[in-house]
This record gives sequence, C-alpha cells and structure tokens, in this order.
Amino acid sequence: MNIDLKADRISFQKPALRRTLVREETAEAIVPDALPDILRILDTGGTVCLRGKDSSDGRVTVTATAELTVLYVPESGRGVRKIAVSVPMEITGDCPEELSDALMTATLTLTGADARTVNPRKVVVRAECACDARLYMPAALVNTVPKETEGVYYKTCSGTARLPVSVTEKTFVITDEARFREGAPAVGEILRARTALTVESAKAVGSRAVVKGTALTDVLYEGKEGGLTHETLVSPFSQIVETDAVGEAADFDVAMAVTSFYSTRSLMDESGGDTLSLEIHAVCQCVAYADTATERVTDAYSVKCPVELTMGQCGTECLLGREKLHSEAAVSVPTAERAAKVLSVTANTVAGNVRNAQEGRVAVTVLQASVLYENASGEISASSRRVETEWKLPAGGELGCVSVAGDIQVNINDGAIELRAGLEAEVSRVEEMNEAYVECLELQEEQALDKADLPTLTVVRCASHDLWTLAKSHFSTQEAILEASGLEPDAVPEKGTVLLVPRL
Repeated sequence: MNIDLKADRISFQKPALRRTLVREETAEAIVPDALPDILRILDTGGTVCLRGKDSSDGRVTVTATAELTVLYVPESGRGVRKIAVSVPMEITGDCPEELSDALMTATLTLTGADARTVNPRKVVVRAECACDARLYMPAALVNTVPKETEGVYYKTCSGTARLPVSVTEKTFVITDEARFREGAPAVGEILRARTALTVESAKAVGSRAVVKGTALTDVLYEGKEGGLTHETLVSPFSQIVETDAVGEAADFDVAMAVTSFYSTRSLMDESGGDTLSLEIHAVCQCVAYADTATERVTDAYSVKCPVELTMGQCGTECLLGREKLHSEAAVSVPTAERAAKVLSVTANTVAGNVRNAQEGRVAVTVLQASVLYENASGEISASSRRVETEWKLPAGGELGCVSVAGDIQVNINDGAIELRAGLEAEVSRVEEMNEAYVECLELQEEQALDKADLPTLTVVRCASHDLWTLAKSHFSTQEAILEASGLEPDAVPEKGTVLLVPRL
C-alpha cells in the first residue's frame, strides 16, 4: 500500500547567484568649438546610470552609461573648463543556463575615471564600473504532514525560516530645488554635479515596503568672485513598493540605482538664493523577506510490516539576521607639492574578495579616494589613491553594502593629503537549509516483520535524548517507552536513565 503525504508548496525566490562584475570602457570626446584648447586635465568623475539588466543564454548582462565630466585648465592658464562625456558600458559575466530569465537586482559603482589628451582639442576618457548583480529563481518549500495509518509512526520537524518571498522594483523620479547653504559663495558656473542614493530605512506596512533615503548631490562650482567651491546638496525621498511579504516582522534588501540625472542652476525666489534644480530618475529594487513556517515528515516506520520511504530534498538559503560593522580607513593621497586648500574629496567603496584566514572568513573592500586641491600659487591639481579594508565576517556572514559614514576628515601635510573616513558595512547572516523529507511510504503488507529476536520488553540505559531511534529499532513508540518507564508523556530522559522498551 502506498501512502502519499499531503504536501503544501510555499513559493519563494531562491538566491541563485551573486557576482561582482567589473568593466572598463573608453570613449573619445572633442572639445566643443566654444571652449578653449586643453592645457592640462585636472579631474574626471561623474555618475553611472543603469540602463538595463538581463540574464539569458548563460550570461548576465547589465547595460549602463557613465555620465562623466572632464575638468581641465585651458591654454590661457586661467580658470577651469568642463567637457561632458557619455561612456556606454555593457557589463557581462557567465551564469548557469538554468538561470535564464531569473529576477535580478543590480547596483553600480563608478570605481575609476580619468582622461588623457590626444591633442589640445581631443581627449580619450576611461571609465571603470563595478556591478553587484544578484539573481533569484522561483522555488518552493515543501511542507508535509503525517497521514494517520494504523501501526505507522512519523517523525516530524517544524520551525521557521526567513526566506525571500518576492523580488520587485519600482521606478521613480526625485525632483528638488536644492538650496546651497547660507553663506556659500555665489554660484557663477556649475562645473560638475554628480549624485548618489542612500537608503536610510525600509519598513513593512501591510504588504508594502516604505523605503526612505537621501539623494546626495556633490556639486563643484566656480564662484562669481572666482575660486572653486564644493557643496553637497541633500534631497530626501520616500517610496512605497508593493511586495508579497506581510506583517511588521518582514524586512528588506533594497538596492538603489540611478537611471538618469539632470541638474540646472536656478533661482528659487527674489531673495537671490542660489539653488540647483534636480531631476533624478531611479529604480528601487526590493527583495522582501518573511518568516515562513516549516513542517516536514523526516522519517517513518511501521510496527507491522517493512516500509520503503521515498525521500525528497529541500535546499535553500535562509536569513538569520542582519548587523552593522564599523571600521575606519586612513588614506594618504600623494601631492606634487604642499596643498594650500582642498577643493573637493570623493570616496567610493567597492566590494572585493572573501578569503579564509586563520581567524575565520575575511572580506576585503577597496576605498577609492580622490582629491581636488589648490597650491599656494592658486594652481589646481588632482590626485587619488586606493586602499583596502578588511572585515572579519561572523559565522554565516555575507557582506552587503559598504558606505562611507559621516564626514571625511582632511589633514594637509607636505607631499600628501591625509584622509580618514568612517566605514559602515551591512552584513547578512545566512544559513544553508538542506533537509530531506518523506514524500510517500510504501507498506510491504505481504511481508511480516521478523520480531523473533526481540524480547517483548527490553531494558536499556538511555545513551541520548533520541527516543525516536530507540523506538524504531525496537518496534515500539516513544509514548509506549515513557509510559512503561513510569515517566510523564512529555518527559525528556537524561543520559543514563534506565528505560523499559516494550515491543508492540
């Protein structure tokens, strides 16, 4: 006789692949006719915009555009000029064929940008971008429950697993009239504006995620009275994303990406306060996690006849919790001569490799720091440097977003500008759940169990708390053992307890 156990299939999105992909591209640009020839290139930077993402035919493909600004000193030797350059990029990597059409999240970081002159009217721009791509595939968690049958006994395992139940995204637009701080030099010309999105919180309200964050727009401009000034404009945002997670206990992995960025200098009112009109197009990619009840039959036997079990396997990665790690990075950015004034500082973090060390698993991240500075003669120069930071991961820890926390401290020395930046990393603790469960039983009723070698009552000394194995091997039940031994029905015998095991 076959006994099929009732199975409930609970759908979720199984984490299938995580890859950090890096791509470098170059593009040529001509100096517009209205601008003077190039004497010396100062700095190159900007914002990388996500255009598309796809997984098919064994490849992960992310398309992007690095919207860059090249700053240069003209041949006249006075002031700073700018050239806008768009560098299209296609970032690709291998993935298993079965992950075609997987759901994907992607975050982009501009890890490097520079330019060189071909001649005074032409430059070659290089952009390097890192993409954190994560793929999810539909899967099902199987729950099975015992089916009452005379003489058949079941072992069950129940618990709770926090699983990603949905991967959704929402495009939105941030518009803001961002005002420069009071007392800042009056704006003459905007030389460079670039933006980055940070997530401050993501909370569950019903089946929705309320995501709050900030767009930080880094602006470098030339004042009306001369001189360069750096400002950071803050634009808060809030978005509601529909998910399949229900309840306040749900939590979320949120990946933000800029898809396009526009900025225009404007005047807000007659007070003459300088503002920057911002229009930031973005996509909020949200992976929702929810607690899922698990209950499975993991073993079964009969006291009447042999039983053949058909087993299934349930494997996935479940989330145990999240925590924040903090560190500090010190960077010595070399300068050709002592700087008189630091005009702007940029710091980006990029995830690196994870390696096994004597003290456990260690993740390495790279901090890319760039400085634009002025010397005592008023000459403007730029310099950059990369340093590595190590993070000791807790057991089961996976490194997520790493960001610069707070203001960067700057100290000018001879031959270098010393930077000190606080870093914050989000770590997810995960556990592999790989459990076997019983799909069905075949009772071989034509064969009787051979109990001749077993006495009707066996005296044993308890070697562990596993009454199930003891009952199964002696054709008994846990309840019968506890009753015969004079113990309460819910008792857990200590090691060394003498037990009476009746044969049924």
